[in-house]
Parts: sequence; C-alpha cells; structure tokens
Amino acid sequence: MPMTDETTFSLQLQQLEDEELLDFWAQTQQLASTLAQEYPQMADGTRDYERLIVLELQLRSCSRGELSRC
Repeated sequence: MPMTDETTFSLQLQQLEDEELLDFWAQTQQLASTLAQEYPQMADGTRDYERLIVLELQLRSCSRGELSRC
C-alpha cells in the first residue's frame, strides 16, 4: 500500500514528544490564521493538518487511560 502525504504526516506526528506536538499545533494555528487573512482560498488546506494533529492528541489521551476525553 503506497504511503500518502497524509499517512506520512501522521507518522511524523507520532514521532513528536507531547510538548513538541502541542507547540507544532500552536504554530499551525498561527499559520492558518495568517493564511486565512492573506490567502482565504488556501485556508481550507490547513484544516487537514489541524485535524491530524488533534486526532493524534486524542489518541494519546485515550491511550493514557483518560477515557473521559475519548
């Protein structure tokens, strides 16, 4: 099965420590905001990155037994 860009990005996210992942999420939020202001037509693409980062954070939370967040 060939790896898609999304799969590759997901694997890269899994390699980040929690703090790095949270920092990366914050940076993507800032970038998405800037893109939305300057290039509204490109802003939709940033939602995919945000979705994958949030999914990884949720998976980590669930794997730690924090079931109230799942």
